Amino acid sequence: MNIKLNPRKIPQQKRSIERYQKIVDTAIELLGEVGYDDLTTDLIAERSGISVGSIYQFFPNKESIIYSHAESCYFILHDHFFKLLDEELKKKKKFSPDFIEFTLQSFERTLSEVKGYRLINSILYTNQALLLLDIESNERFAKSLAKKVILPLFPKVDKKRAYYSSLMIVETVDSVFKIAQRKGKPTEKKAVIAELRNLLSVYFSSFL
Repeated sequence: MNIKLNPRKIPQQKRSIERYQKIVDTAIELLGEVGYDDLTTDLIAERSGISVGSIYQFFPNKESIIYSHAESCYFILHDHFFKLLDEELKKKKKFSPDFIEFTLQSFERTLSEVKGYRLINSILYTNQALLLLDIESNERFAKSLAKKVILPLFPKVDKKRAYYSSLMIVETVDSVFKIAQRKGKPTEKKAVIAELRNLLSVYFSSFL
């Protein structure tokens, strides 16, 4: 089924921007309450106080609303995470094991602060377009990790290896954090992240 995902109209004026954002924020709020299958434009209209007709001026369907938020989430996630890393890298000239700990803590902090990201992550398989956004996001992270971290801290690593190593790191961290999210007990989550820390320590050591 070919689902239209692009917004019908991108708002320019302040009032339209506020209505657009309210529609998106309400949809994400309801997504957390009722789930993806039961989320409808009628529910969004009822909760937001914006008529269905007005919603359709901006978005053709609920999928478009969710996609719009997801696309924004991935860019915010990237920029917020690397802002934290950039600040830390200004203090460092060489790699040290504590940088791994800082990186993992920064990533976890970013995940918790980017509104609606975990919800988007939980419904990736509802639409292939969301999966493609996730893949694109990981590739964006890998390019930035190679450029901002691997190449400056490990001058012996060439650009090609820096990118593919970064992609491996990003995909691994992403997968392990998803596993950690599924663990009910905090002790189990900590154990999973601890193993990830050990794995990254070994991998980063190979660059020295």
